[in-house]
This record gives sequence, C-alpha cells and structure tokens, in this order.
Amino acid sequence: MLTSLDFGGAGPELHFANANGYPAAAYRRLLRALTAYGHVQAMVPRPLWAGSRPEGTRTWAPLVDDLVQYLDERGARGWIGVGHSLGAVVSAAAALRRPELFRALVLIDPVFLPPVVLAVFGLFQKLGLAGRVHPLARGARRRRRTFDSAQAMFDRYRRVPVFGRLDDEALRDYVAAALRPGPGRRLELAYSPEWEARVYETGPLNLWGALHRLRPPVLVVRGAESDTFHPIAVRALRRRLPNAVVREVTGAGHLVPLEKPDETARLIREFLAGVTMNAA
Repeated sequence: MLTSLDFGGAGPELHFANANGYPAAAYRRLLRALTAYGHVQAMVPRPLWAGSRPEGTRTWAPLVDDLVQYLDERGARGWIGVGHSLGAVVSAAAALRRPELFRALVLIDPVFLPPVVLAVFGLFQKLGLAGRVHPLARGARRRRRTFDSAQAMFDRYRRVPVFGRLDDEALRDYVAAALRPGPGRRLELAYSPEWEARVYETGPLNLWGALHRLRPPVLVVRGAESDTFHPIAVRALRRRLPNAVVREVTGAGHLVPLEKPDETARLIREFLAGVTMNAA
C-alpha cells in the first residue's frame, strides 16, 4: 500500500499533491489551514520512495498511475484534489482518467505551458536535448545535495532569489521537509537532484486537448507574478474550462502556496464552501 502523510482534520477527504522538489511537509501552513475544512493527507510521491530511481521514467504518466493507485487503495470516491505545479497537473490527469475519484479540484499554479511552448519543448524531448535546454533541469543537477545542518541550508537558501518571497517560517518548513539524514553526520536532500531534473526533462503532460472533459468543479489559483503559469496559458484554460474559477494572488509567484499560504487557503476554503452548498 502506498504511504502518505496525514495532516489531520475532520470532514471531507482532501488529498494534496506537491510540486517537483517540494515535499508535502513544506506546505505545512497551507495544509494546516485546510484541516479546518477536511481531512488532509498527501501521498508520498515516487521520487521520495526508498530506492526509487528516475532513469526509467519517460513521462509523468507513472506519477498519475501512483495517485490513482493510492486513491483506489483507500476506496476513494468524491475526494477533493488539491495540487501545486506538478501536483496540479497530476491531479487533473487523474481526474480526467477517473472522474468519480474527485468531487472538486484545486489547481495551484499548474504547469500548463502555452501550447506553442509545449510543442517546441516536445521537439527537444524527441531530439534528446530536453535536459540541456531546460534551465530548471540543469540547475537541479548542479544543486548542492548535502549540508552540515538545517541552519546551514537555511542560511544558503535565504539568499536564493526564488525563495525571496518566502518568510523565514515558510523557508524553515521547506528546509525541514527537504532534508533527511545523510552520510556521516551530514544531512542530504530527500528529493534527489536526479529525480528533480528527470521530472523537468520528461514533463509536462499535455492536457490541453482533454481539459474540456474535466467533470468536477475547478478552482485555479495563480501567483500574479508567476513565471510558470503564463497569462497566455490562463486564457487558453479559460477557453477550454469556461466554468473554472480562476483567482490570482498579488505579490506572489509560482510558489504562491508557500509565499501566501493564508490567502491561498482562504481562496480554497471559499471555493470548497460554494461547492458544498451547490452539491446540497
């Protein structure tokens, strides 16, 4: 049986799917806030499985398989699916494959690249050049993987621009989730650079042709400064999912659930309250 983290709460079952390289525990403040609405849990994803290796992964489809298996093992019907980035795409793909699993979907800054960008990147993938042209894949492979302490990682990452909008509490949550005991007395990244790079190289899934078939009510939350969920993609999504609720969070980028956890949680709770009322 696939394992998970249980964040507690009572009420509707809510599953959270994390972004590439960001273990679910990094979202502690967001998920704690969501326990006021339901029972929050998060499957431990394949890159965090003991002994798992990324070499055989060629697409994001196995990650979708894992989520469907996890939900089936728990007899899921009508759960709430919440996902960030990679997790949003995986959740949407699972809902397209098995609509009965979800009563509602929340997609936080999903990796829905504009169709023309997907087409160009797909060409690089066919040529075997994805790892060379994807800047995040190159960066992941160069990432420092061991640290003397959590404080050492915090101090280093506090200076990294991508984490500039995270407050100290959010960054400490990320650091605590990211590290595990390593060789000697050092700590190492739980989410290996090889897995992180492989996910970037093999994705994202192209769901544009299928999005119109999504049955559950959908909330899409975008960081207003996101460099991932581009306004072109937002317009494409609105055309394919005219009934989706789209909300932007000002002063936030792609890491909106870590940068603005309280506001993100408020938008989700308001949406889910409406879904519950309409269902009644």
